[in-house]
Amino acid sequence: MSFLAPLFLTALAAIAVPIFVHLIQRERRTVVEFPSLMFVQRIPYQSVERRRIHNWPLLLLRIAALAAIVVAFARPFTAVDPVQAAASGDREVVVLLDRSASMGYGDRWARAQAEARRIVDGLSGSDRATIVAFDDTPEELVRASSDAGSLRAAIDAATVSSGGTRFAPALRLAQSRFSMSGAARKEAFLISDFQRSGWVRQEDIALPEGATITPVPVVDDDVATVAVASVALQREPFSGAERVTVTAGVVNRGAVAVPGLDVSLEIDGRVVGRQTIDLEPQATGAVTFEPVTVAESDVQGIVRAGTDALPADNSFYFVISPVRPVRVLVVDGDAADQAGLFLRTALGLGREPSFVVEQVQASRLTPELLSGKAVVIVNDAALSSAAAETLGAFAERGGGILLVVGERTPPGGWAAVPGTVSAPVDRMEARGATLGYLDYSHPVFEQFRDPRNGSFSAIRFIRYRAMQPQEGDRVLARFDDGAPALVERRVGAGRVIALTSSLNGTWNELPRHAMFLPLLHELAAYLAQHETPEAWVTVGRMLDVSAPVAALVREGQLSAAGAAGDVRGVVVTPSGRQVTLGAGGAESILLSEQGFYSVRIAGTGNRPPYVVAVNLAPEESDLTPIDPALVLASTVPGGVAGAPMDVEPLSAAGMEKRQSLWWSLLVVGLAALLVEGALSNRLSKKVVRRVGVQPGGAGTEG
Repeated sequence: MSFLAPLFLTALAAIAVPIFVHLIQRERRTVVEFPSLMFVQRIPYQSVERRRIHNWPLLLLRIAALAAIVVAFARPFTAVDPVQAAASGDREVVVLLDRSASMGYGDRWARAQAEARRIVDGLSGSDRATIVAFDDTPEELVRASSDAGSLRAAIDAATVSSGGTRFAPALRLAQSRFSMSGAARKEAFLISDFQRSGWVRQEDIALPEGATITPVPVVDDDVATVAVASVALQREPFSGAERVTVTAGVVNRGAVAVPGLDVSLEIDGRVVGRQTIDLEPQATGAVTFEPVTVAESDVQGIVRAGTDALPADNSFYFVISPVRPVRVLVVDGDAADQAGLFLRTALGLGREPSFVVEQVQASRLTPELLSGKAVVIVNDAALSSAAAETLGAFAERGGGILLVVGERTPPGGWAAVPGTVSAPVDRMEARGATLGYLDYSHPVFEQFRDPRNGSFSAIRFIRYRAMQPQEGDRVLARFDDGAPALVERRVGAGRVIALTSSLNGTWNELPRHAMFLPLLHELAAYLAQHETPEAWVTVGRMLDVSAPVAALVREGQLSAAGAAGDVRGVVVTPSGRQVTLGAGGAESILLSEQGFYSVRIAGTGNRPPYVVAVNLAPEESDLTPIDPALVLASTVPGGVAGAPMDVEPLSAAGMEKRQSLWWSLLVVGLAALLVEGALSNRLSKKVVRRVGVQPGGAGTEG
């Protein structure tokens, strides 16, 4: 017997405590009281007392409890020959089964399942196995089971997924499983097509000492596959709708040319175009179809290219939704103001998104004019209290306001104005001010972080209005003297941005500068909360309730107030599974299947569902394998493919961890303490009863 922490054994000296207590413990003597000592003769008396133990069972229980607890803390173990243990002990087996999309090539998946069953059939009665199916992420199908039936059932029920390939997370799961196991032998089997894209050299993983990993390649000598790698959409406005031209990118991954490959375009389940293309070995090509007219949202499209041993990448899914124009209302203080002309001309040149601009004088602004508008630009106009209140309510509902502050803007402000407006600042003597600070983390300026997209540093500002931002306001740009140039405030569900210099062409050079057009477009799109819908995403993305809700708000199918409330929905996956979204259900779901996800939001009536198209990761079409030895070299240093490592002597900590004798000793010690407590209480009651009653009614001492 050996101990991992022998210093704890010094605490065995505490065993002397119960012995000492038992030796000094005395029972109370019976006292006989005399009224007088007058008639009592004094005689010499010598007394000799011997200490003796009265309650041996109680003493032994206390000693046993203390000894068991002390020895448990010392972590005892029995030294074992590691070679004999490895040869005769049980095994902890982890079967890593690659279920990524590339395993759907030909009969690879059937062969992989057969290999996994063969490993399970070779287990002995004392062995335990864990079945892990993995793609981008690993999933334990069965954990540490000796039941061959349940292991085989898990293998049979597993299916190929739409996910990509990553070896590292699965190997880390095996590492975790081994670190918690006390088995004599630890073996991992990696069954995969060993796709090159699934391994990153920096992801080194060290399995525990004595563990082995055996690769089981499931590959093919000659691989021939064609994939639709991408789809590009070119949009043109057409009679209140859009004409969309679809161009598909097709790639030949095989070593043999593919002549006359049939490529088709489906729109809402109907074939609307068909082309053929010749592809050389390891070459790419493009197919362009005739334009299709799209008037409704969430039109489902599929491009299909031929048939081969990997059908999953022969189809590419996408969704077409017309990009709705952003409706803008320009509120002028003077109908003849040149700044209004600058604004209307610049917004009229917008394409993605496009802008529909209306103009009104501030005195004629009514709530009806705001209906259907996404953005209001107050162009240096003095607003009445009623107009200011109307615009404030507009922002609360989710509208955007661009407030251009010039000479006609009254000082002070109203509730939605970010900051307090003060007197004009004249910078004529200093040859004008420039912008000294831009918040490039803000969506308005994010694209201008790259100097190739233009610079604002050369724009001169002769005059601007001083503004004092309030708490919660965000300054997006400052002049070179630190004065705010652009300030944002969130109002309810909407956004308000104030520009502290006029756009009439006399206060600054901005309307005549090349950066005016992109800046105004970014401001209007941001204030409108405009988002160009994605035509597709790849497997592995998350979908939350905010995406379909934002789309419904943009289309006017759901109010901003309704979007801010308790939103509920149902998601139907490509396989037909239904998932409740929001209101106690899932807030987001993982897009793990290839195809179309349909989302219905409560309260939108008979509107067609919001649709998300999901495609395979492009890397899954590249079936080029990696040498399994490269994976082993980073996982088990010095390991050889298919060859277990030499059994190394187990450390004292390893042997103690496998045996875990301390746990049993601790349970014994605690049980002894419980029995000792019950026995001690029982004996104490007997002593009290015996001492409490004196012969002849005599009392007791103390």
